[in-house]
Order: sequence, then C-alpha cells, then structure tokens
Amino acid sequence: MVYIYGGGFTTGSASSSTTDGGNLAARGDVVVINIAYRLGALGVLTFNDGENSFVKWLGTTYADPSTHRFLGIHKGNYWISDQVAGLQWVQEHVADFGGDPSQVTIFGESAGAQSVQALVASPKARGLFRAAIIQSTYVDTYLPIPQFVTQFTNPIIDEAGCANSSDQVGCMQAYNATALTLLPNAASNTSQTITIDGTYLTTSFIDLNVTAIGKTTSSVPIMIGVNRDEAGVFDPPPVFTNVSDSFYNLNPGEGIQSPPSEVIAAALASGAFPLGTGPTNNNTLQNQVFNATTRFFTDYQLKCLSEYVAYTGVATGALPHVWFYEFNRTYQDPGYNYNGVCQAPVTPTHPYGDPSLEYFKCHAGDLEMNFGNFARDGLPERDEFDIPYAQRLTDYWTSFARNLNPNPSPEYLAARGYWNTLSQNEFAGTWEPVNTSAPSMMLLQWNSVMVPFGDVEQCAVIGESLDSLLG
Repeated sequence: MVYIYGGGFTTGSASSSTTDGGNLAARGDVVVINIAYRLGALGVLTFNDGENSFVKWLGTTYADPSTHRFLGIHKGNYWISDQVAGLQWVQEHVADFGGDPSQVTIFGESAGAQSVQALVASPKARGLFRAAIIQSTYVDTYLPIPQFVTQFTNPIIDEAGCANSSDQVGCMQAYNATALTLLPNAASNTSQTITIDGTYLTTSFIDLNVTAIGKTTSSVPIMIGVNRDEAGVFDPPPVFTNVSDSFYNLNPGEGIQSPPSEVIAAALASGAFPLGTGPTNNNTLQNQVFNATTRFFTDYQLKCLSEYVAYTGVATGALPHVWFYEFNRTYQDPGYNYNGVCQAPVTPTHPYGDPSLEYFKCHAGDLEMNFGNFARDGLPERDEFDIPYAQRLTDYWTSFARNLNPNPSPEYLAARGYWNTLSQNEFAGTWEPVNTSAPSMMLLQWNSVMVPFGDVEQCAVIGESLDSLLG
C-alpha cells in the first residue's frame, strides 16, 4: 500500500505520525510505503517555453498542430512526476521489504486523493499499481498550460522579480528555493496545481470513457468516498444569519475554489439546502445557517464529484468495480479544527466527547481512525468503540489491498483473532460495490450500514448530477 499525503499541494509530509503505516502493516499483513513529492511553487511552476513555444488551442488540449505533441520544457506537474518516480521505485524495490510489485494499491486523502485520481488518469502511471483508494478528493480542473501561466506562474515570477528578465526560467532557477515557497501571493500557495502537460496528464479531467482504457486511464478497482460534513473545517465561522450571505461569502482555506455565483444562485433558488437543525450544541440561527452552508459546500466541492466519478466509472465500464463510503464517525485532529465544530460533544459521561451524538464529520477527520494512530498522537479514547472501530477500518482498507475487495473473509478474521470485526460483519453485512441501478454506499460508523448515495437531488441542482460525465 503506497500512501500519498494531503495538504492542498502546499503542505504535508511522508513522515507524519498520523499517517504512519505501522498499524496497517501489522494488522493487515501489508507493506506500507509513504512517498514524498514537491509542494507549492516547487511542485507546479509552469512555463510556456521550448524551442517553438507557439501553442494553439485544439479542443480540450494544447498541442503542436503539426506533430500533435505538447510543447514546452518546464510544463509543471513536478509533483506527479515525483509520485510516478516513487511508484517506479516501489516496483524495483518493494520485494526487498516483503512486498509484491504486482499488488500495489495507491491511496491518499485530500490532495493525496486528488493525486491518486490523477495517477489513475495518467498514461505515465499505467502498470504501476493495480488498485486505488480515493479519500476526500475535490473539484480541481486540470488547466491548459497557457491558462496556468497567466493565472499562477506570472504572478509568482513577478513577485520574485523575474518578470522582466530575458531568461525567466534561469532567473527563477537562481531564486532562493526557501524564499520561493514563502512568497505571499496566493498563486504560490494554491491547490489549483494540475496542468495538462501532455506527458503525465493529457485531458482536463480523468477520462472515464471506455475508449480511454489502455491509453490513458488505468482500469483498476477503486474505493472512493468522503466524510459527511467535509466543509465544516473550511467554511467561514458561524456568524451569518442569512443563508444567501453565508453562501456568497464562502472563502475556504487551502486554496480550494469557491463555487461560481451561478451555482450559488441555483442552490439558493432550489430550496434543496434548507436550514439545518444540527449537528450543533447550540441551535442558534447562525448555527443553522452554518449547517446549510456546510452541506452545500461539501456537496459542491467533494461529495458530488466523488459520487459521479464512481457512478460514471461503473456505468461506462472504465472502472471494473467501485466501492463507495461515507464517514459518519471521525476523530478530528485538535490542531485542524478551525471552527471548533468537528469534535464530538463533551458530556458528563464522555469528557473527551461522545461520538454517538451529532457533530460535524469534517475534512481529514478520517485519518486518525483510518491509520489507527489516535493514541500515538496523544488523543484519548472517547468511548469503548474507538479502538474496535479503527480496527474495522484497517480491516476494510487492507482487505481491499490484498484481495481487491474491502470485505475481509471470515476465515481470515478468525485465523487472526479479529473478533471485533467479525462480530461487526453481522451488523453491517457485505459492503456491496456500486450498482448504477441503485447506487449505494457503506456508511462508516459503529455500527456500519449500507445506504443509498447521499444528496443526489442536491448534486443535480448544482450541476453535478450522477450522469454529469456521461454527456
């Protein structure tokens, strides 16, 4: 299992204690490798250069019209080139650690999930893995090089004092690397990092047409999903008393895109995002508005995208099997809880929070449980189910890596003495793959249960229906 960390393509580390793979390896009989990649401007800085830098717009790609090759030398996407190099290293060396290079599963969260999705879409990554897990990916269209240069490269080189240089690339190469990462311009800290470079990525989004199989897209089994209230940690604080004001003042962190005004207008006019009555400890009007805003932005930025990728991959046959999930029990890192709403409510009987009560299941709240490292990170057990729940998640994830199916066999569980997961099987039943006639997902909680896809109506209202990619 090869993990790719998140952090908006601007922060993150392969040595985080939260995503240490020791528990996955020990419990799941897998080898876990975390790979690193370049971040910020060092990972994305793109130039429209080359011996013949003239490019022409041809439909959805920029290419040399005479040779149909993409032009330029410094075409960005260094982050994904690092990831491909890491996967190539795994192919060459994982057997030395007891791994099987033919059984590689890539997985990642947030920008790591965006990376996994891009690797599935990349012709350069084909054959380097056999399965993928996409945890909380978000809307981020791959940009043509000239557009990326205009929007992001030019402001960066201007701040670095290289805009008027006759050799902008040379000027930037001479610029101090640390200083480059600290430039204040938002363009140097954006999560909008993906370019259509013609080598690693050749389309504006993952191509799930069956004709792409064998050319660009890797046709592999997928696990994909979200946390129920992802945007609770991104949204503005609960200060608005009017839904319209709240929706139009979305200014999420980490460089994540705000919804276009026409999407906001459609959401407001539809009535599909009514005031919420929870989860909240204090049911004020501000909190009700915050609830509706969190639902809207979670749908727009994360949930709807994941659902229509899963649905389309199955509908076209581009992805042989897809399992979908939604986290309804999370454990938020206290240092990543900006609005203070992502923790379980404290009660007299649960001084560290009661996860059985309602609270926001926010972005990144899956990681402490997913890797089983909450105790290592100094977080206490909130109730008697935190440990068996984390064990259950580990068993799902590692079973998928071993068997291309998240359902661990009863024989394996019994042989390893994993009685908590074995008993949970009686409650949750089988995690069924996505079926386009009635798409369903595993609601990950204690006890887990299969339920229909969520907010399908809301996604259609904001232009992200299940068949969005089917034309």
